[in-house]
Amino acid sequence: MGKNERVREVKGQVVTFHQSAEFFYERGMKAYRRNNLQEAVKYLKRAVDVKKEPFMLCQLAITLSEVGEYHESNQIFSAVLRADSTVKECHYFMANNYAYLGLFQQAKKYAQRYLETAEEEEFVEEALDLLDLIAEEEGGAEFEDEDELILMQEEANGYIRNGRLEEAIAVLQDIIAGYPEFWAAYNNLAIVRFQLGDVEGALQICEEVLEKNPGNLHALCNNVIFFYAIGRQKQVEELAKGLERVYPILTEHRFKLGTTFATIGHFELAYKWLKLLRRRGYEGDVSYYYWLAYSAYMVGDEQMAEKVWKQVIDLYPEREGKEPWRAADFTEDGPHQQALLMQLKYSFEEEETMQGKMLALYLMNELQTEEKADVFLRIAQLSSEFGILSRWARYFFLKTVGQTVDRDLEMFEQCAQVANVLYSYTRKDDELIEECLQFWFYTFLHLYEKSTRLSNASAWSAAVEYLVRSDLKKNMTQAEIGNIYNVSVSTVRKYVQTLKQVFRETNQ
Repeated sequence: MGKNERVREVKGQVVTFHQSAEFFYERGMKAYRRNNLQEAVKYLKRAVDVKKEPFMLCQLAITLSEVGEYHESNQIFSAVLRADSTVKECHYFMANNYAYLGLFQQAKKYAQRYLETAEEEEFVEEALDLLDLIAEEEGGAEFEDEDELILMQEEANGYIRNGRLEEAIAVLQDIIAGYPEFWAAYNNLAIVRFQLGDVEGALQICEEVLEKNPGNLHALCNNVIFFYAIGRQKQVEELAKGLERVYPILTEHRFKLGTTFATIGHFELAYKWLKLLRRRGYEGDVSYYYWLAYSAYMVGDEQMAEKVWKQVIDLYPEREGKEPWRAADFTEDGPHQQALLMQLKYSFEEEETMQGKMLALYLMNELQTEEKADVFLRIAQLSSEFGILSRWARYFFLKTVGQTVDRDLEMFEQCAQVANVLYSYTRKDDELIEECLQFWFYTFLHLYEKSTRLSNASAWSAAVEYLVRSDLKKNMTQAEIGNIYNVSVSTVRKYVQTLKQVFRETNQ
């Protein structure tokens, strides 16, 4: 930070400026020194709105870079250079911004320009380090139409942030077609493929990147995470050993390396990199604080873990009491929750029925654990003979990670809606809930073969409970069941007959 602040005195001049601009600038700098970067941006923008002094603009651009607004930061640096070409440090900061954006040839151009024109040696060592990094990362790729590339990249990132993954894929594929050596697009595409459950496709993209651009850190880290997700532990450990020898220079790469080690459970190394970022004043999104707190706790630095988790709670109050190191605490609901765990434990034994396995996945979705997404993803990769089960798992994976369910999974969403209604009305009776859900999933397997539309979840649920109660000698009339589920007795009768017809057909 000290070096960055000296931009103010780059020409050794005393500048007179409007008092209100100075007031906002000093407020911004105080926030900057406290590492409250968003507040710093707010005040610095107000300062430059009053008077566009070069040193104020430079500090705003530096701060925008630190919060990840690299394109806006470079626009400001460019404006400063147009107004005063003697502010050579702008070239160095622009080089860093382009490197963060993955535009390594632009980064190289501005780093070299700084070295050619800088009269002082303030950032010379850093600029040389950056050029060494670029040489390792890109090997000479050049991009024309830089502005178009940046706009396309921002468009793809916007789609990803909003969960519009299919649209993101289309834009990323266009980027790759136009800029076949822009590796950031490949790496983002691999992540999107992974989020959609296409792990093999994601791995193929990583392999392609590493063949054409050996040592690409994002591709290496993605490879580790993808292998970890599908349980290929041998490959995980082999790749992790290679990553242990990496010492990245860029903040983005340090963050990627730290979160990768945390994801695979190598908490000592994760804490090393994530804590280093904190000491350098890094402010990331909630995922950064999540992994930093988790890693700190797992290496025994509980004080740091609690301190960092408080920052998460300040941003997201609903996460209070949901520290990641407590994710394995499944006993909060008492005996009923323990019964679910027992069901999960035995559900995937070879002799278990398909409806039993469907039940296990449904019950897992009820557990409050962030690990369930990995389980769903692994089962979604099962071979074709488990097609229904793998699609059921894929449905829950997409729901868990907050992605849109595609049309191929509409029947599974309807199936889940019926199960949810049954679960809501019968969960206080352990015997009844298990029998109802088993019965429903058995029925669904046969309805699925006929592509039967399951539009009335309450009616299906009422019919299932009526027949299960009859079998368990816990009889209720169809009128009583209809009152519970708020459907007419004639509707209950209709769906009961449909279920009985399903069983007549399957037992022929």
